[in-house]
Amino acid sequence: MSSAPARSLPNLGRAIRGIVWTALFAVMAAGAAGLIAQASHTPGGPARAELTSEGDAVLNARLDAATARLQGIADDVDRLAEDAKTALEQIASADPTKLEDSLQQGGDVAETIDTETRAVLDSLAGLPGDEADAALHYSNDTLVRRAAVLAALDAAAGLNANWLQVTAQATDASGLTALIAHHDQVVLAAAAKGRSRQYAAGAATLDDAILTVASVKAARVKLVADPGPTVLDAWIERNRTYDLALQALYVALDRSHGRLTLKVQAARRAEREAFLQLPPDRRTIIVIVAEVARGGLTQAVLAIEDARGRIDDALAEAANQPGASAAPEESGAPFESAAPEVTPAPGETGVPLP
Repeated sequence: MSSAPARSLPNLGRAIRGIVWTALFAVMAAGAAGLIAQASHTPGGPARAELTSEGDAVLNARLDAATARLQGIADDVDRLAEDAKTALEQIASADPTKLEDSLQQGGDVAETIDTETRAVLDSLAGLPGDEADAALHYSNDTLVRRAAVLAALDAAAGLNANWLQVTAQATDASGLTALIAHHDQVVLAAAAKGRSRQYAAGAATLDDAILTVASVKAARVKLVADPGPTVLDAWIERNRTYDLALQALYVALDRSHGRLTLKVQAARRAEREAFLQLPPDRRTIIVIVAEVARGGLTQAVLAIEDARGRIDDALAEAANQPGASAAPEESGAPFESAAPEVTPAPGETGVPLP
């Protein structure tokens, strides 16, 4: 009898046992992979929220209080941005008290923002969440919220310095327009004396106008960063030329006792040529103020507006995180720069001859 069937039975058994062990290993491997995947969830992730719930509760409680106070700061920042816009518009106003009032009002608001921001920052002293292992104790959402609140406070903390810059630049620019207005009034006063045949007095009065132009030139060096030719430079040169020409005419008329001599005629032609080069009206002042504003005022105003946007963004981000107590209100329309208002005044129109 053949032994082949007897040898095939053990072989079959070994094959079946191999299949069974292979299946078992596969099941065990799958189970281990599941355990590894479950263990790989970081404590700060949503899958293991129970590991960070205690830390989140403590941190969110302090962030809730800070966010509530930050909303009040945001409202003050809105008012400060409007005060800055008003100051920019009133630089060339004929009434300097309007600018002074706006700067004073803005200064009070800026101080309030600074005081409240410092108080909130003091209340957050020792705020947890910046430890090296913070991700093990706090959820990602809570840590993002923490960063948003601190970023908003950081933006608010620099606003007082920005407002001081606005005040300084606005005051300097207002002083420049005041010098220009004073020059115009002096020239008109000199012309009035000339029409009254007080030529010597008119020529002496124009000394003040010439000195005022020199003061405007000194202010230009301080206020206008652009070293190249500007509209203000043209105003300085043309008005100085006219003032000297008009003064020379009055001197000639005084020496001739009002008679139309050759010297008077030559002085008259020079005065007329200089007069035709003068700006036709006070619209030039708008351009001059814009040049001055580029030296720092507009940048300061925009810095305040940028800070307002960063605070609003940070508040919105903080309120959207789990645990936030309330959503912030919209702060209003973005800042829009406007051309300064100019009250027409006599001046750059020339002086009629006697």
